[in-house]
Amino acid sequence: MSIPLFSERFFFIRHGESVANKAKLFAGQMDVELTDKGKQDALETVKWLQGEEIGTIYSSPLKRVWQTAEPIANDRGMEILPVPGIMERTYGEWEGKPTGDYDRGMEPPGGESPETFNARTIAAAQALSGEPPILVVAHSGTFRSLRGHLCKIDTTYDTLKNGRPVAFIPPASEVGPWTCELVGAPSESLFLPRT
Repeated sequence: MSIPLFSERFFFIRHGESVANKAKLFAGQMDVELTDKGKQDALETVKWLQGEEIGTIYSSPLKRVWQTAEPIANDRGMEILPVPGIMERTYGEWEGKPTGDYDRGMEPPGGESPETFNARTIAAAQALSGEPPILVVAHSGTFRSLRGHLCKIDTTYDTLKNGRPVAFIPPASEVGPWTCELVGAPSESLFLPRT
């Protein structure tokens, strides 16, 4: 049975720590590698998802994300389906530069504005369907777009933890907002401390 992504509970994982994350640089669509810690983050996703069914795995095609999705797919004997539309925001001239030097809420020269990025990401996500529960493996920016759209919460300046599965939970009634919680640790913060 194939269902649309936004029709019932689904999972989301941000890639493990990348070399750009460690150096506090904008990666955007640069195809950077995972650090050793990031590779460990990816392996630990398997542990966090134990006891949870996964029907379909979608991933951003960027290396840091694909390498995070692979341990889960290998553990379950599943294929990973690439979705270019959920790739991280294009940061243009900011890519490779320190995240503390620029305001993520602005439009970078040669890059996507938050509004353009959100529209792209949501359109790509709305087109996804598969055997439930669906797992989406992507980026912190992708998560911010999905959370803003479904939960009606602005998280422009929040950074999702690396490699920790989040459950997107639909509202009890059709009119309410969705909620999010870390799988296996519902009371823990979803986000890294702001620096």
